[in-house]
Amino acid sequence: MSADKSKVDRKKIAVEEPTYDQLKNFSRFNGIKTRSVVASMVDIMLQDEALSRRIVEQCIATDLQETD
Repeated sequence: MSADKSKVDRKKIAVEEPTYDQLKNFSRFNGIKTRSVVASMVDIMLQDEALSRRIVEQCIATDLQETD
């Protein structure tokens, strides 16, 4: 796969800096690319209903805390 094709297949996402640092550190510690970590997390989340519910609940709780 050419470098141009690889870049076309990617999109940027916005994350908080501490979250980015945690993802970066995790991926570096395990010797894998950050985009691979994110892709795997999404795949696992979509396959695991209980995990998906936990993520949604955590997001709602975090959003509520930020608005208070």
